[in-house]
Amino acid sequence: MAVDYGMAIGFNSSDLILALLIVQFVGFPATLIFAKLAQLWDTKKMLYVAIGSYLFIIFWASRMDESYEFYILATMIALVQGGIQALSRSYYSKMIPQTHAAEFFGFYNFLGKFAAILGPLLIAFVALFTQNSRLSIASIAIFFILGAILLYFVDEKKIAQDVRDELGK
Repeated sequence: MAVDYGMAIGFNSSDLILALLIVQFVGFPATLIFAKLAQLWDTKKMLYVAIGSYLFIIFWASRMDESYEFYILATMIALVQGGIQALSRSYYSKMIPQTHAAEFFGFYNFLGKFAAILGPLLIAFVALFTQNSRLSIASIAIFFILGAILLYFVDEKKIAQDVRDELGK
């Protein structure tokens, strides 16, 4: 979606390709850093850091005008994307029983596919009805805010015990 958005606000294709390359090269080391920080602090806290970072990124993306800002934005996304994906899987794996990991991760991946449809769909609807690409990119903040609220209510230790108790019946 970043390429489509960049084109919609007038960036040329070479700027967009370079930004995508930046994401690939910065993303892997950033994932390792997020993992280390999660060990020092807490996985849930680092997920909140990533969500907060994404909210800042969305705000900035909705206001940027220059191609150099797109490079900075790509770097910021790279710093957060791999980390939030790895930490989310790690956090989820703490709650599921090892004996049923394939089924639980199948469900997890199904929800990921659903999210990959829902985000672009929201962006498309907002862009279609408002004719404003900047507002359409800002609209996905709703998902991050809802995710943060839902995460607040997750007690991974209680869920893990409840799942194990249910499977033990």
